[in-house]
Amino acid sequence: MRIVLDLQGCQSVSRLRGIGRYSMALAKAIVRNARGHEAWIVLNDLFPDTVESIRHAFSDLMPVERIAVFSLPPLNLYRGVDDWRTRAAEMIREHAIAELEPDLVHVSSLFEGYVDNSVTSIKALYPEVLTAVTLYDLIPYLNPDKYLVDGGFKQHYMGKIAGLKRADVLLGISAYCGEEAASELRIPREKITNISSAVSDAFRPIEFSESERAAVLRKFNIRRPFVMTTGIVEPRKNLDGLIVAYSRLPAELRKRYQLFMVCQATESNSAKLYELAKSNGLSRDDLVLAGYVSDKDLIALYNLCHLFVFPSLHEGFGLPALEAMACGAAVIGSGTTSIPEVIQRKDALFDPLNLPEMTTMMKRALDERAFWDLLRSNAIERASEFSWDATGKRALEAFEKAHAAHGSAVAEKRADEAQSHYGQLLDALGNINLPVTEADFLSSAHAIAANQRVGRVPQLFVDVSVLCEHDAKSGIQRVTRSILLHLLKSPPAGWQVRPVRLDRSAKEYRYANAFWRTLHTGDAPVDEADEWLDTQQGDIFLGLDLVADWVPLVEQWFVRQRRRGVKIHFVVYDLLPVMHPDWFPEVIALCFPPWLKTLSHVSDGLIGISRAVADDLRVWLDTNPADRQRELKLGYFHLGADIDSSQPSKGIPADAPETLRKLRSKPTVLMVGTVEPRKGHVQAIAAFEKLWSDGLDVNLVIVGKAGWGLDEFAKKLEQHPEMNRHLFWLQGASDEFLAQIYQASTVLLTASNGEGFGLPLIEAAQKGLPIITRELPVFREVAGEYAYYFDGASAEALADAVQAWLAANAAGQVPSSAGMPWLTWAESADRIKAVLLGENWSHVVPGRDFHM
Repeated sequence: MRIVLDLQGCQSVSRLRGIGRYSMALAKAIVRNARGHEAWIVLNDLFPDTVESIRHAFSDLMPVERIAVFSLPPLNLYRGVDDWRTRAAEMIREHAIAELEPDLVHVSSLFEGYVDNSVTSIKALYPEVLTAVTLYDLIPYLNPDKYLVDGGFKQHYMGKIAGLKRADVLLGISAYCGEEAASELRIPREKITNISSAVSDAFRPIEFSESERAAVLRKFNIRRPFVMTTGIVEPRKNLDGLIVAYSRLPAELRKRYQLFMVCQATESNSAKLYELAKSNGLSRDDLVLAGYVSDKDLIALYNLCHLFVFPSLHEGFGLPALEAMACGAAVIGSGTTSIPEVIQRKDALFDPLNLPEMTTMMKRALDERAFWDLLRSNAIERASEFSWDATGKRALEAFEKAHAAHGSAVAEKRADEAQSHYGQLLDALGNINLPVTEADFLSSAHAIAANQRVGRVPQLFVDVSVLCEHDAKSGIQRVTRSILLHLLKSPPAGWQVRPVRLDRSAKEYRYANAFWRTLHTGDAPVDEADEWLDTQQGDIFLGLDLVADWVPLVEQWFVRQRRRGVKIHFVVYDLLPVMHPDWFPEVIALCFPPWLKTLSHVSDGLIGISRAVADDLRVWLDTNPADRQRELKLGYFHLGADIDSSQPSKGIPADAPETLRKLRSKPTVLMVGTVEPRKGHVQAIAAFEKLWSDGLDVNLVIVGKAGWGLDEFAKKLEQHPEMNRHLFWLQGASDEFLAQIYQASTVLLTASNGEGFGLPLIEAAQKGLPIITRELPVFREVAGEYAYYFDGASAEALADAVQAWLAANAAGQVPSSAGMPWLTWAESADRIKAVLLGENWSHVVPGRDFHM
């Protein structure tokens, strides 16, 4: 079966309460025990801040691709059932889930959505879809005078009751809960399964040091041993009754203990509770109220309390009592509804409306050590009988039973109706006989389009934002163009490759259709215009072009896409502007840190152009940890080196024959790369000036444009006395001319102090040209044993290395570059595909710990 779990109960405010904890734990238990079934999770995009935490919570249990986010039109709070957009949203949600072709849909929390953006329904659009619901209680239904006084909420709640009756499977969280549904709602008992409940393994006895204990108590202003309870401030939780019963304890007991309530009370509710305590003779210090308490603190408080009292009048299960027992607390509680199923001991149960009886039992638990010891031993033993895995298995058995009875009929219908679902949705929306606006139609249309899955081919978006505006024919643009061309010619099986560009004015991405047509490769785009991206879960964004100055400004676009389930990956060419900002213009040095920070926050994976870059990323992330919950994957690939396949530049200058003759006339050392601080030209010129002064007849030829930061040095080069005698600076050499320069040279020198890859090494090796290179990790990675290495930053160190190499070359003892391995651009593109789609990552940076 394909089981789809609607986990909106973990997105709404319920995530902070018992329903959220129950929904999360049950979903995990179902996924853990799926026994060959395929579990999916669906989430509501109107709760954007919860998506990442839920994905993180399931990261070790299921593929992230099976956690889908459906889109809905924005909703108004306190909306009634007579609101067109609300009715439409229910149908849009059902349609979005139907696009997943489920065998069964489970709704973790049905009754929400009146005061938040939850949207749930049962068979509002597709009655053939098997649907299961968790039922926690029927308290509002059974107590309408207390809970259904608001007319709008009453309509909302009773609509959910009607939906509950249409469900195929009802999962009761206790036997009492299921019996209430059968007797009060006339739901057939064969549809009801008692799956019970349990608590997280985190709820367990913990030994605290004296300092740890003191820190917890100080945090909550607890000064004495304490009697504890938890529950929101509402009549059925009976907090008033507990305060009164506690006030009737003997004075000497009250002096020894405090009453501590975790109740998330509002300011007005707190005032009322303190006033009640005061009117019953309690001092302000006798009662302590706490608002929201994290699970970590709650577990500590359960462990440290002397007695836990659960005085509730009506519970679907009574999870707080079980949580406290699992932590080893002595627990007493109401003998009503489902609570006896949890506590089980009759001598630990009281009538919650009989306050003297509650007082007597508290006094006995506080006064009689033997009774208190019995309660504590019972707690651990009884709590061990509850298991989330057992609860999950019961739920799965109920799903299997329902599917066995109806599954074949559903499967037959699915094949016939998959293509008609869209039409059904449109017809149903058209038949909603309620006032509607153009804005309602437009927002609904956007949501429907965003949810479309059937028949859709996943897309690999390749960022060409800089390339499509200006192709420099070299550097990063050469990489972007080469990889893109091969991805378009040979897309991953089952994928569509789409070039995309950043619309800087809107801070959104568009398809780069106009640019694609200029490439004359791959399938021509259908759309004429550069339309906005149509993204869906499972798509991949590859930040191949370097848009470092703009990516931080559009961070929220990437956050939204990742939330939708689009995987975000960036290629990182190097970290040099961060590691050595003095090597770069200020504008580059300033934009790289925020660019890297954004990448570490929004990406699923970062791909270096060498293992050395990936290692640098790892070090940077260790010292600049990302604020993220999910892991960040690191990988790398190597650049291609077949220039002919990357649209090489053409052109031979008129004086080329004479220049090449001079280079061939004596030993010639070639440097290829832009003349800028990090490339080592200053050291090289100083070294060769020393060699020339010593009488060595050797050429130095520099191929590369004048870059940033060396204006004075560039003037020195242009006016150098050895210019065009022993020194040659060729600033505008095309790829065609460079190939001839390689052939005329004796050895390649790469003196750069830092690189992301080292393409000149490979270009030299392709032509059989030996290599002298600086000892850098990336150069070792690229050239291995096929190069001669030097170290040191002085002119003397490099001059000695060149002289030693020339001597070794004359003796035939220098390393040959002829066997150096290298990739074609097609192979380079394949390596990227292997990382992106084959999960061929080299390292995983774990996310920060997050307890859900």
